[in-house]
Amino acid sequence: MENDSNRIVSRIQDEIIPGRKVYLGLHLEILYAEDIDNPSIHPYVLNREYRLAVWVDPNEEFSTIPVEGILNPVWNASGVILLKKFLEYHTFLNVEVLRVNSMNDPGTSSGVVIVGKVKIPLPTVLYGEKVGRFGLVREMGEGFKVEGHIYLSMKLRKYIYV
Repeated sequence: MENDSNRIVSRIQDEIIPGRKVYLGLHLEILYAEDIDNPSIHPYVLNREYRLAVWVDPNEEFSTIPVEGILNPVWNASGVILLKKFLEYHTFLNVEVLRVNSMNDPGTSSGVVIVGKVKIPLPTVLYGEKVGRFGLVREMGEGFKVEGHIYLSMKLRKYIYV
């Protein structure tokens, strides 16, 4: 995943280095998704590329590079989201699976369609982690439809600027 400010961070355990800012960071490993897009809904959409947009703070969104995959894209991406405020301000990891570069999709002029999203509670203790399969929902008309899953892990760690 890419960070717009291109900050370089390194992990520390329990020691504090004088003069350095220490932040909590959420280490993410995003593996793959399953059954996220039903090709029978839009059979003429042939170019299916997907990327993920993830964020804790809506002002700092991260995204993966687009990958091809009809129903089960694989990212195998990792990265860190720095949590600059205390944990009580950060409660969820927001994940959106986006179909990109698909100009044949009806109803979109940008070529980007949200095919699934989920809000996952963050780990609540330092060095805590969550690993698993998380169900995605997508908007369908006036409601939502459960469709597909995302596989990822997140770990709460301490980080410093170097």
